[in-house]
Amino acid sequence: MKLNIKPMDAAWFYIEKANPPAHFGPLIILSPPEHANPGYVQEFVNQWRNCKTFAAPFNYLLTRSLRPKWQILEDSQVDLEYHFRHSALPKPGSEQELGVLVSRLHSHPLDRSRPLWECHVIEGLEHGRFAVYLKLHHGQLDGMGAVKLIERVFSTDPAAQNLLPPWSIGMNSDAKHSGSAEITSRKATKKSRLPELTKKAVMLSKVGLKAANYVIDAYDGLHPELSAPFKAPNTILNGRISDQRRYATQHYKLDRLKRVAKTADVKMNAVFLSICGGALRRYLAEQQSLPAKSMVGQVPVSIRAADDSSIGNALAFIYANLGTNVEDPLERLIGVHKSAESAKFVQESLPKDGITAFTMLMTAPFISSVIMGMGGYLSPAANLVISNVSGPRQRLYFNGARVEHIYGPSVLFHGQALNITMSSYYDQVDIGFTGCRDSLPSMQKLAVYTGEELQRLEAALGIKPAKPAVAKGKPATALKK
Repeated sequence: MKLNIKPMDAAWFYIEKANPPAHFGPLIILSPPEHANPGYVQEFVNQWRNCKTFAAPFNYLLTRSLRPKWQILEDSQVDLEYHFRHSALPKPGSEQELGVLVSRLHSHPLDRSRPLWECHVIEGLEHGRFAVYLKLHHGQLDGMGAVKLIERVFSTDPAAQNLLPPWSIGMNSDAKHSGSAEITSRKATKKSRLPELTKKAVMLSKVGLKAANYVIDAYDGLHPELSAPFKAPNTILNGRISDQRRYATQHYKLDRLKRVAKTADVKMNAVFLSICGGALRRYLAEQQSLPAKSMVGQVPVSIRAADDSSIGNALAFIYANLGTNVEDPLERLIGVHKSAESAKFVQESLPKDGITAFTMLMTAPFISSVIMGMGGYLSPAANLVISNVSGPRQRLYFNGARVEHIYGPSVLFHGQALNITMSSYYDQVDIGFTGCRDSLPSMQKLAVYTGEELQRLEAALGIKPAKPAVAKGKPATALKK
């Protein structure tokens, strides 16, 4: 059986190159249960190895055709020994050593002759911890889709046992409905589709007008808070990239960002964007390459319904100024907030069925340039992708092992050598910085500088450190190949 792929999902396969590939995390760090025996991780691996049933999209094979489609494989056609791998760091492994390994794994593309996933269990971390790195293709899932998968696989009950691995749980699939859908479509062709097509044409014309007005407003100079594609300045982030990656991590208590947002009367996402903007300002100044204009972030916005655990992407994008041209942290925060809210207001004014069309219109020039191999040669549509993924709000477990952190190694393109992804989980935020090793020297400084920018914001707002002092995040980890 073969299934069609939605245009927004298919685009990921057209823009993917061997360098750079289009896969992402998550990277999940776990602690074994109390009093676990020394062979706990091996038992964990053995249990997963015995699960040889595959749910969508882990049994989907990409067909080689002009228009990509999914071929659904039988369980016997999926080679678990290839997809599931067990590695170990020399004990006691640090996050630095974990980073070196994950960076190498993240640098290699997924094999299109097989289902597009890999799962790596990595043991040997200090304090008995271990990691699960699940390598997924963006043509099958987006960040919120990965969160839905995690919520389906892991449990909020620390006593739950015999839980199934991700490939046996999978996501909701429309495959079982494909036959009836095909019959319905045949019947529909007997009736006139003119009213439907007319309605769609009217919607698209309104969306096109909205997009045109948005771009005009962003470029007319009267709306400095409004950003748009190709308003970004050229920086060292926006050239051609190599296949080698660096990855840095940082984490904070969620309450710290919430407290800043509440005190400044802004959204928490603006706090995240602002501290990243401040970190980028300092980093680029040290590299003697700070642009006079504000850098622009392409910010994914999930349009996935709360109960939607289907395969595919459900994303829109906004473009927001990051205030890298502003020294004062509070002034930068207010400016970033205004920029993000202005872009969201335009998007929220669209009809629900017009958001995808609006997104395709706004991203089409960038996608086209990447497909044609021009990324990194032209002016950047945005300086980087900077994403805020809302993760599980309850503590998660797997067979008694507790999930400590959820990071998101992500996708890079020619013309965008850095991706910053924040994943909120339980009472914390975990921030990952995926960068091109050759484009961004000492990239781990960015992780350190976000913490210092958060401190500057707290000081500017008169927020005193909580007692006892909250963790400012572990030292940044440079994951290098």
